[in-house]
Amino acid sequence: MHKAFTAMAAVSALLAGAAVMQLKLSVQEQAERVEDLADQIHHDRESLRILKSEWAYLTSPEALQEQSIEFLALMPPKPKQIVGSVEDIPLRRSDEEVDGSASVLLPTSQNKKQAKQSSRREGQKREGKVL
Repeated sequence: MHKAFTAMAAVSALLAGAAVMQLKLSVQEQAERVEDLADQIHHDRESLRILKSEWAYLTSPEALQEQSIEFLALMPPKPKQIVGSVEDIPLRRSDEEVDGSASVLLPTSQNKKQAKQSSRREGQKREGKVL
């Protein structure tokens, strides 16, 4: 009986040791995972900080004005271009017919002129002439 008890105690100790070893390895894996996640969070925060600073620069009035001058050829409005009130805007003449199919409502005569000009430009581009 004494030998059976000793054998049971030895087997129990081995099983407990194996369980503790398994628990240790599991904890180490979780610790590595937590460390990797912390590194990823740090990297993502750094990326966000950089993106926010780039966004702040790109949306600053100075940068937007530089880009508009470079790419859009827009200039600040001249004082005579600014309308003081709605009453200063001229009304459309009532004798002009409006083409409602255009994306911008223009009088029909202007639409026809623009179509002729664009077709003339396309023809000249095909012939190698530039306006």
